[in-house]
Amino acid sequence: MLKTRFASAFVLIPFILGSVYFGGLVFFVAVSLGLLVAGWEFFDMARRAGHRPAMLTGLALIAAFLFDAFAYTDPTLKNLVGGDSAGFLLTAALVITLAMGIFKHGEGWLTGWAYTFAGVLYVGWIGAFFILVRALPNGALWTTYALLLAWATDTGAYLAGTNFGKHGFFTSISPKKTWEGAIGGWVSAVVASLVLGMFLDLPIAHRFFFGLGLALAATIGDLVESLFKRQTGVKDSSNIIPGHGGLLDRVDSLLFAAVFTYCYLVCILRV
Repeated sequence: MLKTRFASAFVLIPFILGSVYFGGLVFFVAVSLGLLVAGWEFFDMARRAGHRPAMLTGLALIAAFLFDAFAYTDPTLKNLVGGDSAGFLLTAALVITLAMGIFKHGEGWLTGWAYTFAGVLYVGWIGAFFILVRALPNGALWTTYALLLAWATDTGAYLAGTNFGKHGFFTSISPKKTWEGAIGGWVSAVVASLVLGMFLDLPIAHRFFFGLGLALAATIGDLVESLFKRQTGVKDSSNIIPGHGGLLDRVDSLLFAAVFTYCYLVCILRV
């Protein structure tokens, strides 16, 4: 399993970092493809649990959120599209789907409706922060920095949990997680941040708090997706990535890490 995980990572990481480097339309397309697959996996988990999310509507709204973020960061598109088009579409979709429910509904309609918009907000709205971070000054470096710290968290947690894990960590949500694994992930992220932050000329205090904060955000993101899987009774969101499961299983921690990164850079570092 470990060899398979590393083999998959060896293939995916250069593709991801390459899209970060090129930025612009390349990064937008890469993020959109990944998150649309992750969104499909989210809706499919709900479907496998016996619910009826409106998959096409959900995927269209996820795409709208991502395009809205891209248009906001692109001067030409921003002038053409205007502001908050995704917010308008979301409002329209909420009103229309609720109104349609009056005429066409059945057992479990409300649950399916709720899963649809939960997936849109979870994958689309939060996922748009990837694009916002990349669009910041020195966005390629900050995005790469955040990705490396998130991966360090994941790898450190996996290795520490596998070799030393004894005490359960939120076992009601994810039975295999341990405190040893969680702490190993946090320590790995802080060490990586202390080292890599030198290339960004970050003061040591910011390197420490950024690394720890991102690791905690990544851990929460991982637990949130585990909660979704627990609620829907599935082990992995899919089996598209050998050794890792689905794309949603890989981006769960990154979603929350992207929000943390954007907020830290804009609100604290004033980038």
